[in-house]
Amino acid sequence: MSEELARFVASLAIPEDRKAVVLAELSDHVACARESAARDGRDPDAAARAALGDLAALRRSLEAVEPAFRVSRWHAIARGAVASLVIALLIDRLGSLWLGSIAVLASLAVAVVAAPPRTRELLRAELRVKRVPIGPALAYLFTVISGPFVVWIALIVERGLVQGITHCDVPWSAFAVNWACWLLLIVEAIRARVLQVA
Repeated sequence: MSEELARFVASLAIPEDRKAVVLAELSDHVACARESAARDGRDPDAAARAALGDLAALRRSLEAVEPAFRVSRWHAIARGAVASLVIALLIDRLGSLWLGSIAVLASLAVAVVAAPPRTRELLRAELRVKRVPIGPALAYLFTVISGPFVVWIALIVERGLVQGITHCDVPWSAFAVNWACWLLLIVEAIRARVLQVA
């Protein structure tokens, strides 16, 4: 069954880098169906085939959906860099206004709007595949986590050298996007681990 599944995925007209992800997801799905059938005293092979369903329909579905996942790491990093710059400037200008609530909401909105399409689905797929390089979803998240701090360091240096400002306040709102990204990573990593164990 695993060889048949590998041949099926290899024959799909989808981007090459997505084939490893699709194969891992389908293999997990088949393995879960086999284990469940074995526990219930049913035929594991029949359950595995039933879990995949009609391969022709699956092919049409995957070939229609998978190109939408075609986002390169560099594209995601570029989006993250733009989002980081906007977030850093928002926090710099609005960080203390209304106890930072405006800056938090605006920076979270920027991070969500600038994210590549289907980032959450991409992240879930990336976290389930073993030994695959960092994908676009993780690249975007790590850029948005670290990028604003790079911009703030540049602003601090510029203000210190050019304007002579040596005092710097760090509002709590500066960490909102950081916390949100790490929370998303933790939740999705736990979810991926639970699905692999189940």
